[in-house]
Amino acid sequence: MRQSRFSRYVWLVPAAALALVAAGVLPAAAAEGEDPRGEYTERAEPICKRNVQANKRIFKGAKGEVKRGKLKKASRHFFRASRAFGKATGRLAKIPRPEADRPRLKRWFGLLRDEKKLILKIGRALRSGKKKRAESLSVDLDGNSRKANNAVVPFGFDYCRLEQSRFG
Repeated sequence: MRQSRFSRYVWLVPAAALALVAAGVLPAAAAEGEDPRGEYTERAEPICKRNVQANKRIFKGAKGEVKRGKLKKASRHFFRASRAFGKATGRLAKIPRPEADRPRLKRWFGLLRDEKKLILKIGRALRSGKKKRAESLSVDLDGNSRKANNAVVPFGFDYCRLEQSRFG
């Protein structure tokens, strides 16, 4: 049985890859087939899921209070949501970030900080009785959410996607 020229040297490919890993040219994770983004997503999603569930409880009744003109009462929902969002963001920040995605995640965390600030500003506007200002800030919040979501599209997040529709 005659072997082709190439089949005689097939064993060289894994040996060469192993040599490159040992020499430090290829990262070990790539050699093992690990996906750093997938690992990051697996660790981040439960934190985001808890925050989404908490926000559903926090915002329950807020829209009705705004419609009825009870702006001070509605503002409390936003203050609580801002605190909860800040805690979730702090937990996310503790997750080790994939080296290749550090700049992307740094941008995302900056946008998450802006998100927290905007939620707080909406609460302050409502507490001051400035409904129009709160509505304007809500539009800014929506735009910021889109930017944050676009920054991390490659991660395939579900719960870590910022969607105002989830909060009623």
